[in-house]
Amino acid sequence: MTRLGIRAQLLLVLTVFLALPWLGVEYARELERLLRDAQDRTLSGTAQAVAIALHDRPRLFDAPVRLVAPKGGAPQDLVDAAAARPVLSAGAAAAAPELEQILQGLTRTTARIRVVDRDLGVLAHAGSLRRAADDAQPSRSLLDPVYALFLPRPNEDFVDDEGSGSVPARREILAALDGIPATDRRKTPDARAVVVAAAHPIWVGDRVRGVVLVEETTNAVLAERNRAFERLFNIVVAILVVGSAALTLYATWLSSRIRRLARDAEAAIDRDGRVRGPLPGSGARDEIGDLARSYSGVLARLAGYATYQEQLAARLSHELRTPLAVVRSSLDNLSASPLPQESRTYIDRAQDGLDRLAAILARMSEAARLEEALGDADRVSFDLAEVVAGCVEGYRGAYPQRPFAYSPPAEPLPVRGAPEIVAQMLDKLVENAVDFATGGAVGISLAREGDRARLAVTNEGPPLPEGAGERLFEPMMSVRPQDGRTPHLGLGLAIVRIVATRHGGEATAANRADGRGVVVTVRLPLASGAEL
Repeated sequence: MTRLGIRAQLLLVLTVFLALPWLGVEYARELERLLRDAQDRTLSGTAQAVAIALHDRPRLFDAPVRLVAPKGGAPQDLVDAAAARPVLSAGAAAAAPELEQILQGLTRTTARIRVVDRDLGVLAHAGSLRRAADDAQPSRSLLDPVYALFLPRPNEDFVDDEGSGSVPARREILAALDGIPATDRRKTPDARAVVVAAAHPIWVGDRVRGVVLVEETTNAVLAERNRAFERLFNIVVAILVVGSAALTLYATWLSSRIRRLARDAEAAIDRDGRVRGPLPGSGARDEIGDLARSYSGVLARLAGYATYQEQLAARLSHELRTPLAVVRSSLDNLSASPLPQESRTYIDRAQDGLDRLAAILARMSEAARLEEALGDADRVSFDLAEVVAGCVEGYRGAYPQRPFAYSPPAEPLPVRGAPEIVAQMLDKLVENAVDFATGGAVGISLAREGDRARLAVTNEGPPLPEGAGERLFEPMMSVRPQDGRTPHLGLGLAIVRIVATRHGGEATAANRADGRGVVVTVRLPLASGAEL
């Protein structure tokens, strides 16, 4: 399973805010819908207002006059129908200035307004579908390609039919000629823009004589929608950038505090479970500060309990020495007295049990004494090969019943530490090997292994159970069967690990390659040139 740190988790949570751009697009679309509705209402209102101004003016429709407003943008200034009827009627000539005056006030509109008669001819024209150059020019930014992925851009370069003297029979115009105001949308002939058209009937009496047609593109709506989206998107991007940076910095600071707490906790306890020192406290008034203070309290209690356990063996040895002496003296007195043979058997058994109990107490206090010796011993540089060779000669005399096979190194192995303590460590290794040996020689080998010295002691005997290699070095732990004669408390290898650790090394145990015994290996760092 993939492991995610706090920073990665917080940044993953931050991805929720990636929904904001989608919300921005939805907001822009909703805004576009509202603007389109407003545009429809505005165009319908403009068409209605112009139509009301033209109601009940029959003179405007008496003659086939084609008038062009001064700012209409039509290709001609006067009468397109002059070729068919070169002489205008008096009514039409009088109506022309009036219609021109009405449309003249609408030339500032952004829409195109046309007055259409029943024959779909354009009587008057004002405004244009295209916006002014300044209004049509969109703002440019580096994020325009990103914006274009979500929303189309308005286009003012489109084909328009405003130069025509008539209009097609579109739905909104036909509906207005039937007396029903209508609006519709259509695309320009080149499909580059969308035109919104609103048509309103012009009534003369009870008849519809013409139509006011108001048209406008949706480009202004699209531009306003895009501007709103760009503003929102810029704000969202700024929030995401600032939020990501803030969360990353916060997560980095939080992770560093947690890592520092983990390092302090690991440094406060050695690999053997002993508390090296108190955990630095924290003054932070948050959960991590509470956790640090909780760890500090737990370590303090563990240190007190560990101290109690370490002193327990020495205290027991001291307290039991007097009653043991009393029992021993009593047994000696009984042995000197004339007793039946049956009673002497029981005295011998009690004496044997007393000897075993004394041996147990001696071994229990040995570890405590060794800890004190390690703390008081002077560190010097010595040749480990000389120490091991001298010890092996002593073992041959101490254990005449067990042969020893020693493999010395090919070169001196300088080690910095306490040679007498290292010798005691080797004593415990050999004692453990002899206790569990069932045959063959006890092997002792010493060699260089990189920048360390490797000391291995092997014996032939019962193998270790699976997974018991680490537990073998715990105090009061023995995983191999015993003969029942010699008390074996499992303190020997615990002392071996203590000595190896205090010298910067390590101790391991494993079964031999042939499965017929056990090999215990101690690796100690070699002294550098500066330490010699």
